[in-house]
Amino acid sequence: MGDLNEHPHRADTSGDGGAARVSAPGRNSIPEPIWRFRPPLNPTGMVRAIKTRIIPKIVLALRTLPAAGVAELAEQAAAFDLEKFTTLVVGNDEDAAVAHIENLRAEGASIESILLDLLAPVARHLGEMWEADTIDFANVTLGVSRMQRIMRHLGETFSAPDPATGGGSVLLTTIPGEQHSFGMSMVAEFFRCEGWNICTGPFTSHLDLISLVQERWFDVVGFSVTSDRRLDELKRDIHDIRRDSRNRGVGIMLGGPMMISRPELAAALGADMTSVDASTAPRQARELMASMKDRTRR
Repeated sequence: MGDLNEHPHRADTSGDGGAARVSAPGRNSIPEPIWRFRPPLNPTGMVRAIKTRIIPKIVLALRTLPAAGVAELAEQAAAFDLEKFTTLVVGNDEDAAVAHIENLRAEGASIESILLDLLAPVARHLGEMWEADTIDFANVTLGVSRMQRIMRHLGETFSAPDPATGGGSVLLTTIPGEQHSFGMSMVAEFFRCEGWNICTGPFTSHLDLISLVQERWFDVVGFSVTSDRRLDELKRDIHDIRRDSRNRGVGIMLGGPMMISRPELAAALGADMTSVDASTAPRQARELMASMKDRTRR
């Protein structure tokens, strides 16, 4: 994230985004999928893994941020040219997307609006294009990777955090074995800008996650939940964090698309609260941290 307080445990280029759908750009504006220029690959184990494991995880991750209402989405799309920016992030010019963002900033666009109303919807749109077979895995990864870098740059330009409103220490991650998500990276930027000490996953195993919370103090642990495929594992993660955490009063937050469609899961999984808005998550975490401190004093 471009922050000395942040300690990512593994870098990746998977992404997710907000819920705005835009019309598919013209055939000549997006690079043709690479498979149209190469002979089919043999169905080796590696190819099967890419098709059945890696790409589906990226598509799931592209849905991490919450969906807004139809009227709100239309208003957001009108403020930015989503189609143009989609073309730029997968184009041949490495600096074109960055230059476009700088122009928007010069015209008065806020960083928060660029994050939530441009980067997130375009990340989502890349996933929709992949599902529609109009873009390939390599270009989705390229586009999301470029937006990750833009997001980190924007985070560095935020004003210095106000110590009076700063938070504590937060671990933001996914279920061990799942992919780091674009939406979770965006949430991390909002935490960073409000003065939180941030650590991010993902973790390769349950043991790695538990070892970290045993060694380091976290006021809040937040999980991004992108599907219902591994909820039993998440429930175990939450249980073991509470049992083994160095902070016996650690707060557990859940976010992601599953929390939007099934908010009742939070209580069933043993979490303390849900958050479906990246910009308000730090405030909710501060409230949770205060609540957990009061609870441990009783």
